[in-house]
Amino acid sequence: MLIKLILKLISVKYKTIKISVILFLILTVYLPILRNDFLFYWDDQWMVFNRYTEGGINFSNLWAILTEFYHGQFSPVNEYMYLFIYSIFGYNPFVFHLASLLLHAGNVCLVYLITIRIFDMRTANDLLRHGNDTQKHAIAFVTALLFAVHPMNVETVAWISASKIVVYAFFYLLATYAFLTYLVKGKTTFYYLTLLLFALSFGGKEQAVIFPVWLLMLYWLLGRSFKERKVWIEVTPFFILALSFGFVTLLSQSASGSGILSHSLQYPLWQRVVLGCYSLVEYIVKFFVPYNLLYIYPFPMLIGESLPGWMLVYPALLLIVIVSLWQYLKKTPLAIGLLFFLIHIAIVLHIIPLSRFAVIADRYIYLSGIGLSFIIAYYFVVFATGKRGFIKKMIIACFSLIVLTLGVYSNLRCRDWKDTDSIKRELRELLKQRDDYVPENDDFLKDFNR
Repeated sequence: MLIKLILKLISVKYKTIKISVILFLILTVYLPILRNDFLFYWDDQWMVFNRYTEGGINFSNLWAILTEFYHGQFSPVNEYMYLFIYSIFGYNPFVFHLASLLLHAGNVCLVYLITIRIFDMRTANDLLRHGNDTQKHAIAFVTALLFAVHPMNVETVAWISASKIVVYAFFYLLATYAFLTYLVKGKTTFYYLTLLLFALSFGGKEQAVIFPVWLLMLYWLLGRSFKERKVWIEVTPFFILALSFGFVTLLSQSASGSGILSHSLQYPLWQRVVLGCYSLVEYIVKFFVPYNLLYIYPFPMLIGESLPGWMLVYPALLLIVIVSLWQYLKKTPLAIGLLFFLIHIAIVLHIIPLSRFAVIADRYIYLSGIGLSFIIAYYFVVFATGKRGFIKKMIIACFSLIVLTLGVYSNLRCRDWKDTDSIKRELRELLKQRDDYVPENDDFLKDFNR
């Protein structure tokens, strides 16, 4: 009976039904965060509790948020959100968590609608060989579903200081939808709206600077030729904005003594390339096997130290995989998902030195993971709809079990982010797993109680 219900849900074409189901699942999975507290001494103490949040809604404070760098950060749109929430509700953790949850829900809905829109603009047969409208809606639904409940997204949604991610992603996806609408209707209003939404996305987080490259991918995906003069006329303003935004990001980092514009020490380029390969593999593996997710993933060595020999395995592994599987990797559905993932993860792979204290972070895969979700969704739907009877039911049942497992793990992870004490316990366990652990190593955790 349950299998039949799932089959009907996947095959139904009504958007409102699928979106309602996804929103219900999001609420079920993330409900624990609404009871979570702020995380003091884990960035909330300065990201949320600061003079900008408490400065009031007035021109002077709004201008300061827009023009000043704070702790090496420049995220005015995110800070405006904190300001408005505080001005109405004060430091109520429920409302701050609710804002992150609502933004995540909005992002999931946008992923579903954007996927449908792209399929509508490029016929299903182009991507699905012998596909149909039902498969199109099913792939969009499963992509959004995986994005909604994946455990690697919990950090972004459950940690208030990570709200920059959901804020930038929300405007980023809105900009994508507005641009697709512009390509369909040809109205310049949607083009200028896209520019505005892109700027707002950068105001959430600097990772938005990659948006013009995503636009080029959209042109390719929709079959537009890069020889068309109009393509470059349309995309050039976005590249100009992106370069300007990128420079602002470097300035914000140098203001705190970090980044490539400062005189701070950096890893040599060849080490950054190796670290990038390591990070890339780790992100992919952790997405497909989200086991033992952590709060922090420290660098394997400090700046100036020798690179561990085992790190060299990762560039070699990537090269072997690319060469061996090239014929499969370049096939359209797989290429679409991988290209989206690579475009949006590239900026946090440390090849460009940025002020980061962790070699990888769950929250950085938030937007890029949509590409990997699409790959899983595509092959699941195509394989499942190509079978009949018992085999089809078994495929649906196994996939449903996987989604259920991901949802339960995410729900448990939400509880791990409950408060400062829960974070402290996790960090102590991480320290105990280190080969060089001695009890004195976790003395710094006492700072959490100050």
